[in-house]
Amino acid sequence: MILIVEPVWTGTHHAPGNSVTIQTIALAWPEQSVRVLAEATHLAELTADPAFAELRNVTVESIRVSGHFRFRPHLVSVRRGLRELATLFGAIWTSPRAQPVLLVLISATPTAIFAAALLTRLFRRSIHVVVGLHGNLNDAMGWRSRNPVLRAIDLHAALTAEHGGRVRFLVLEPAIRRALAERMPATAARTDVLPLPVNQAELALCRDAPFKAPLRIGLVGQATEAKGITAFLDLASSFPPDRVAFDLVGRIPPNNDPARYAPLRQPVRATPLSRSEFQDGLSRLHFVCLPMQLGYYDLSASGALLDAITWLRPIIAFPVPAVRDLFEAFGDIGYLCADVDAMHATIETLARDMDEDRYAGQVERLRLIRDGRSPARLASGLRAAWRAGFPTLFA
Repeated sequence: MILIVEPVWTGTHHAPGNSVTIQTIALAWPEQSVRVLAEATHLAELTADPAFAELRNVTVESIRVSGHFRFRPHLVSVRRGLRELATLFGAIWTSPRAQPVLLVLISATPTAIFAAALLTRLFRRSIHVVVGLHGNLNDAMGWRSRNPVLRAIDLHAALTAEHGGRVRFLVLEPAIRRALAERMPATAARTDVLPLPVNQAELALCRDAPFKAPLRIGLVGQATEAKGITAFLDLASSFPPDRVAFDLVGRIPPNNDPARYAPLRQPVRATPLSRSEFQDGLSRLHFVCLPMQLGYYDLSASGALLDAITWLRPIIAFPVPAVRDLFEAFGDIGYLCADVDAMHATIETLARDMDEDRYAGQVERLRLIRDGRSPARLASGLRAAWRAGFPTLFA
């Protein structure tokens, strides 16, 4: 029995990524029953994905998600922890008694990790736990409370505790596992990698953008400093829009001054784009710009990078580890630039000489990456990793 629990997010938050991750798990263990427990609005988003709905071994169940420190999973909340403990206990208690259980926290708070580890000791049955780690990894490296009780159950403590060898972690890029191991060596042997899977429902919507002037370059997602919005706006102000059109395919953070974004081709907004608006914006781009900053993206996967892969848009990027890995493995998928000046020079060259043959080759190499990141292709590797990490799992 595999129990997949989403104890944090509701509605659309993380729904596309959760959907493809659950698909990969279900395809990795087709002989196992998979029960997905999440808040009702999140389940509605998951089941709206046709590929998710087609999974024969998956059922869903609505749960109540604690409202304490909503959407702030790195913070320690005892009241939220009690809700998580009750949810996980109930999920295990109502699963078939004779079957071993793989409990997957598809995202997690520190208290959820400790609750899951506690339940592996309380039940007299085989229970193993996998914890999905996302951007909250960055929070584990920052400030910690001086309160000894809170410090004992914070995210740093949850990651470094041994948990009786029954808890493993799952990250979304090999570069993230390396960075985590450098900062917390104790996690190295307990961390597996599932490269961020491609959303199969998007593939039918992807369409080519004719490679002709003006050159169209986009920053994808929320316009944050970690994503490189300042560098992107500096670049946009350096080119006339009839030569190079810069677009934000996403939204600006609340309370940002829209006037700051005047160099962009289209007006920006603080409200989220609908999925169709987002797809339409991506379809018009020639390149996805990734001036991501070192630090945050050492420990967090980039949804914008996955969008570039999904939509076969070559990238113009700073050499953060996850991006550098792809260039080393697949060759010319765009342009790696050391800094803003190098990025400016690259865009100037592209605008002056739009090499259609090279661009077509970059698109085909991205297609190879995309093909390898389907849930069906990733499933066997995930199964092998968890069998190696938990030798007695479903033995």
